[in-house]
Amino acid sequence: MDAKYKWFIAFRPWSFTAAIVPVTLGGIWAAYQGYFNVGLFLLTLIGGVLIQAGTNLVNTYYDYKNGVDTEDWVNTAPVLIKNWIEPYKVLFMGFVCFGLALAIGIYLMTLRGIVLLLVGLFGILAGYHYTGGLAYKYKGLGSLLVFFLMGPVMVWASYYVQTGFHSWSAVLVSLPIGFLVSAILHSNDLRDLEHDIKAGVKTGAIFTGRQNGIKLYYLLNILPFACVVVLVAFGILPVWTILSILLAVPEAVKIFKQARQGLVGDWASIETLEQKAAQFHFQFGTLFALGILVAIWL
Repeated sequence: MDAKYKWFIAFRPWSFTAAIVPVTLGGIWAAYQGYFNVGLFLLTLIGGVLIQAGTNLVNTYYDYKNGVDTEDWVNTAPVLIKNWIEPYKVLFMGFVCFGLALAIGIYLMTLRGIVLLLVGLFGILAGYHYTGGLAYKYKGLGSLLVFFLMGPVMVWASYYVQTGFHSWSAVLVSLPIGFLVSAILHSNDLRDLEHDIKAGVKTGAIFTGRQNGIKLYYLLNILPFACVVVLVAFGILPVWTILSILLAVPEAVKIFKQARQGLVGDWASIETLEQKAAQFHFQFGTLFALGILVAIWL
């Protein structure tokens, strides 16, 4: 098998939208307020994707080392289970990605100050400790912490790079994206629930149980719509954002129907729920950003 293909699977580039969406939203929110630099945006985007890539690689390494990924159960990156790549190379490449992201952070610090570097370091450390070190994913904190890291933290950081100052509005507009990225992780936990129990790790889905976990999944997909409506009502977001996210409603209905099948006992429907959640995160985030862009143009 071609080495490039093996590394492609290891990096999991299909997951990069989880970083691209919040970075883009932060940049567009800054543009809505009159601040936007293409070069700084691209650097921020590259940095965010590098942190995501590093997290993916480190996660693959520690899931393998901790016995979470096994020959009879691996759904995302089977490169170590199938001996496609040596484990130390995967971990090393993860550190390379983190190092490159840190280099970008140091450069941006020279423009925006040390606060931005500290936020970047926090993101890198959180990416490593997802399954390495503190391994907060195995303690049932994955979905909760990812909500903050790939919602408010990433959107705010992207906004701060553009403007050079703090605004709570950037945190507020990040909430819909935070809920949806949590939905991705939670659907992953629902899919892996029985295997994770056997592996001896704790996830949010194990704490809630499958039935309540599916209900939580409903909530995580409903709250983004509610957040946008409330933020428009309080004059924080332009009304165009409501009109744009309405286009996401049909897809949301499909996801709810699929999750409902799991709720009534059709557990096979949960198998593809993570993929659907990631697609919906990207679709909703794109429509959300387009709504703000329309308000800028008009």
